[in-house]
Amino acid sequence: MKTLSVGNANVDLLLYVEEPPACGAQVEACLFEKRPGGAASNFAVAAAKLGVSSSILCCVGSDSEGDWLLRELEACGVETSLVAHVEAPTGFVVIVVDKRGERSMIAFRGANALLAQAVRSLNSSLKADWVHVASVKPDTAEAALAIAKSLGCNTSYDPGSLVAKVGLRQLEDVFRFVDVLFLNEFEAATLMAVDYEEMDHVFEKVPVTVVKMGSKGSRAAAEGCWIEAPAFPVEAVDTTGAGDAFDAGFVFAYASGLSLREALIFANACGALKVTRRGSQASPSLSEVINFLKERGFEALASKLLMSSESFNRKAMDR
Repeated sequence: MKTLSVGNANVDLLLYVEEPPACGAQVEACLFEKRPGGAASNFAVAAAKLGVSSSILCCVGSDSEGDWLLRELEACGVETSLVAHVEAPTGFVVIVVDKRGERSMIAFRGANALLAQAVRSLNSSLKADWVHVASVKPDTAEAALAIAKSLGCNTSYDPGSLVAKVGLRQLEDVFRFVDVLFLNEFEAATLMAVDYEEMDHVFEKVPVTVVKMGSKGSRAAAEGCWIEAPAFPVEAVDTTGAGDAFDAGFVFAYASGLSLREALIFANACGALKVTRRGSQASPSLSEVINFLKERGFEALASKLLMSSESFNRKAMDR
């Protein structure tokens, strides 16, 4: 299986604190780390760790931070030939993580603001089974997903909280090219608050809509029916990137032929393992997820997933 993720790549500056500061106040961080991040970058790394042939389309600056990001991605097995070097500083995000593992973020888009011009470079030479677009504005997302569908790729879109605020009407044109829509609970609530009466149109336009609910698990709507899967209780250290690890896990499992509920369970496991580790790209390997599922009574699912993924990857290699 070959995936392409489209979206942001950032330098994450993580500050770990007991409690985030109130307005006008100051707190001391107990730990500081510099790590690679960005939703599309996180997805690409998470997919690669699951054994997927993973590539990314993003923009970085022609600076040392951009070079560092690419080295980090390549070290994780992500193919970077579609990355554009642009005349803008590489994007970065300041992330404050509290003692519960919850985070607050301030983002500087930098090079990421020029993603639209990089998307225009996509053409018939694109080699991917699945294209995932993450935290990208509707017009740019539509352009990338339309190209992907025209080339016969499966597609997914995780708009992120900022894009969700624009409402459903601004996203309708994008949905025409989306096979799987990922939302977290906040984003789903935001969309309904803006255009409550039109929420049902999402389920008419998108074959599968997945809602990530953190410690409450996840649910998905397909063909007018909701399917739910429970969360795995773990001690959270850092929730940054958990949603991207979930997305990659779901795409991997669903594309491998598992049922919708099985894909949700596998994705929940990917997200659960991620939150036990610091950094947005500390997602688990396939063997780690399989062992995690076995330890929690999902031996049959773990075995089925392994066999299905091996078969899926063999078919992809034959093509």
